[in-house]
Amino acid sequence: MKTKFLDYDVVKSVRSLNKNVPKGTLGAVLMVFESTNSRYEVEFVNDAGDSLAVLTVDEKDLELAQRVK
Repeated sequence: MKTKFLDYDVVKSVRSLNKNVPKGTLGAVLMVFESTNSRYEVEFVNDAGDSLAVLTVDEKDLELAQRVK
């Protein structure tokens, strides 16, 4: 199954995911769960690069910010 995002891609939340991860927060894809309808383990960070949260997120709640090759 092909997924929209790859490991280490930089993504942005398209909605608020919790109190620490508002809409527009950047994060890095840590793991792709292909067997669960394209869910991703993402570490979200603030502007200083400090970790805010590590969450399992549905594909629909993310957009690509930067493809890491």
